[in-house]
Amino acid sequence: MSEKATVKIRLYVDKKDIMYLNSIIDSYEGVGIVRTINRHKGQVVIYTTKSQKDVLISILEALRKEGVTLEIVGVIENEEIDSWN
Repeated sequence: MSEKATVKIRLYVDKKDIMYLNSIIDSYEGVGIVRTINRHKGQVVIYTTKSQKDVLISILEALRKEGVTLEIVGVIENEEIDSWN
């Protein structure tokens, strides 16, 4: 896969924090795109590139230290969008 290949990071986020997560990731232009798969369950996918994956994971770890409840459940290199798998 190329450096621009899509990386899909699946995570669970407390539903009250989904909008905040989206705002923070959006503020880091080019790092990722947040898609809510199921807001009631807190299922979120963030799409990024292979070259931005480590930056994005660092941001997620900083948010967790800040008190945002999130759990990364998968990091997948995959071109399929809009699915939890």
